[in-house]
Amino acid sequence: MCNKVILLVLSLLFSGNAISKTVIINGHEIEVGPITVNGSGCPAGTVTATATDDNENVVLLFSNYRAITNEANPVALSDCNIALPLSVEPGFSVGIVDIDWRGTIVSAQGSFINFHREYFFSGSQGPNYDSNWNSAGFQNFFLNDDPVFAYYSDCNGEPLIARADTVATVVGADSLFSLRSADVEARLILHVEVIPCE
Repeated sequence: MCNKVILLVLSLLFSGNAISKTVIINGHEIEVGPITVNGSGCPAGTVTATATDDNENVVLLFSNYRAITNEANPVALSDCNIALPLSVEPGFSVGIVDIDWRGTIVSAQGSFINFHREYFFSGSQGPNYDSNWNSAGFQNFFLNDDPVFAYYSDCNGEPLIARADTVATVVGADSLFSLRSADVEARLILHVEVIPCE
């Protein structure tokens, strides 16, 4: 049975520094991190971490994950690789149930936008997801990556290391992919649960 389901909110606005945070879930300390990020969409010094008032959510704020094209440069790519260790005291296991992304696209007529996500959990290959947009206009998007089964840490206190390798590709002038937006709270949410070991 789950002791508690929590949300780790990674609001995507971007850093390359290692970030750590402790959250308290139903009396259990969950160590989050050190979180590391790298890539053209999350260069060093562009990410910050904080917690919500109830100390049950971790928020990473990014400022640079976007791919923008124009007439002179009609193709743009941006990538960010995120490594997120989660650990809880021995006798319990922490797992990731699903992952949500929010952001914005602006696409001109004839443009194509792709957002690719590839997941790894403690070295094991997880699922891959691709989202594509090819119609003109402005759109705030919500993506739910729902693995077939949840991934959990061992019961001995060793962390579950979740890794997401992501790439945004924009083809066509005057178009934009962004995980930052003034119109929507752009974010990545990890739905996490803690269960007792038997």
